[in-house]
Amino acid sequence: MTKRIPYAAAVSFCILLMAACGNKKNGAVIAEVNGKQLTLEEIMRIVPDNSTAEDSAQLVERYVKDWATQQLLVTKAEETLTNDQQSFEERIEEYRLSLLTHAFEQEWVRQKLDTNVTDAEIQAYYDANEGNFELKDYIVQVKFCAVAKDSKSVDGVRKLFQSAVPEDLGRWEQACVDAGASFYFEEDTWMSWVDFIRQVPLEVYNVESFLQTNKNIEFVKENTMYLIQFIKYQLRGSKSPLSFERERIANMILNKRKQDSLAALRKDMYEQAMQDGTIKTYYTK
Repeated sequence: MTKRIPYAAAVSFCILLMAACGNKKNGAVIAEVNGKQLTLEEIMRIVPDNSTAEDSAQLVERYVKDWATQQLLVTKAEETLTNDQQSFEERIEEYRLSLLTHAFEQEWVRQKLDTNVTDAEIQAYYDANEGNFELKDYIVQVKFCAVAKDSKSVDGVRKLFQSAVPEDLGRWEQACVDAGASFYFEEDTWMSWVDFIRQVPLEVYNVESFLQTNKNIEFVKENTMYLIQFIKYQLRGSKSPLSFERERIANMILNKRKQDSLAALRKDMYEQAMQDGTIKTYYTK
């Protein structure tokens, strides 16, 4: 009676066999599904040289399982689909050509496109498209920090946070660093309300009313003290400020520049090819 080796043991055996072979010429069959075989050579390609025996065994086991499942699916597809449904040559060629032309255009743009967008261009685009810049979210200019409630530095951090003396801003930031506190303040930089509450666990049900009635806030949650100061805010539905839209506008200008450049490339290539006879047409208009 032939004994069946447990699967885990078989996998471990494969790993040991690979180590013993030390090359990729071994044609030992590791698994078989409907006549299709997975060889030791293929397995050896996926196992990193520096992996442990346990990691290698898990990797091989997962790979063999995925490979076998894929073979079963392929077999089922071949049995079920019509010949027309299985004919992918034309679509594959179209996809290859699409990838090829896309790669060329991306490289051409990388080499040729001027990616410098001036402040004047951004201002002009903003002025010409004011109606397109309506805020979809509340935005704030905000200063905040989060410090452990039982930290000996809490009082000092709070005092510097609340100070209106310009020199105290740097002292506050340093105090936060010394206390291991997280902090944020980027002067004149807008932050969306969604991004803000991802960082500060505020529970606000009416954002508009909250912003209109609160400027300085202090609260404790899960042994952390949060200090917040709203410098400015703008309500959803109002005109979005240029400083908040600057990056998006620059990207839109670059994208338009890219599309125009590629359109000109295609036009120039076509016209040149028509002139030098590369393109030959055999019809009359």
